Amino acid sequence: MYLKTALDNGLRILTSAMPHTRSVSIGFFIGVGSRYESDEQSGVSHFIEHMLFKGTATRPTARDIAMAIEGIGGIFNGSTGPEASFYWAKVAQPHLETAVDVLVDMLRYSRFDP
Repeated sequence: MYLKTALDNGLRILTSAMPHTRSVSIGFFIGVGSRYESDEQSGVSHFIEHMLFKGTATRPTARDIAMAIEGIGGIFNGSTGPEASFYWAKVAQPHLETAVDVLVDMLRYSRFDP
């Protein structure tokens, strides 16, 4: 069973309570993928997916990003398909706020350093 919540800004949130678990998973599905790319843009969604893991303003290196999640025992990754890119993390329940912070930081403040 899940609960769907729509915020005023259009963001849709799906939640599912699993009281017997001690971990949380969070994922962001972004409606971009190869199906929406022109021939000249081919591969850009997948390239951007990888670039988001390379550094942000507050976590300037890929290692800083990785340590923020993996340093607390979590795992995270991303993937890109024809219709969506997906970024996710799984951490122990007390670290939910950190996981959200890292993923949002990657999505909003990636450096795209040449």
